[in-house]
Amino acid sequence: MKKFITSVVVVCFLFLLAGRATSEAGIQFGLRGGVNSAKLTGADASDLEGTIKNKAGLVAGVFLAINLGKIITIEPEVLYTMKGSKVENIQGEYTGKIYGDYLEIPVLLKIRIPAHGVQPTIFAGPSVGFKLREKFSNDSGDVTPEEKLLANNDYGAVFGAGLDFGRHFMIDIRYSLGLKKVSTIIDGETSTDLKNGVWSATIGLAF
Repeated sequence: MKKFITSVVVVCFLFLLAGRATSEAGIQFGLRGGVNSAKLTGADASDLEGTIKNKAGLVAGVFLAINLGKIITIEPEVLYTMKGSKVENIQGEYTGKIYGDYLEIPVLLKIRIPAHGVQPTIFAGPSVGFKLREKFSNDSGDVTPEEKLLANNDYGAVFGAGLDFGRHFMIDIRYSLGLKKVSTIIDGETSTDLKNGVWSATIGLAF
C-alpha cells in the first residue's frame, strides 16, 4: 500500500509540474504507452531449471519534453512497466512466469535529426525503478514463495530510437538494460547475477 501511495504522489506531482511548465515555451507534457517483451538476463540465467523466454507485458505513463532548441530534448518520464520472465523446462512440459511490476523513472537525452515532416530520433539515459508487486505462477496457478523473488528496487540504462511526427505524436523502440542484480530465486542468494532486460515499443502524445 505504501508503494502504491508513493506512486500516486509522484504522478500527481508530475501532473502539477507539467501544468506550470506547459505555459513556458519549449516544454510539453505527454502521455506514453506501449507493449513490453521482458526477459531476465545475467550470468546465472542459465542456472535456472529450464529455458528463460520473453514475457509480454505493458508499459504506460507520463513524460515531460523539455525542448532545448530544435535538436536536443531532455525527457524525464514516470512509467508503470511490467518486467519478469517466462521459464520453460527442457521438454516444454512446464511453464512458469515471474512477474515484476515497477514504477520506473528514466531521464532521457533525446537528439532529433532535423528533417521536414517526420524526424528520426535517438535517445539514451539512466533509469531507476521501484518494485510495486511481484508474483510467480506455473501451470497449476499462482504460487506464493517462502521468500521474495525480486529486489525492491532496480536501476539501469535506457536507449533507443524513434520517429517524431511533428511535436505532438511520436513512436519509438527502446531497450531497458538492467544493471542491478535483482533476483534472489537461486538458493536465496542476493548475489545471484540475474538482471531485468526489457524491449518496449511505445507511442507518445505530447500537448
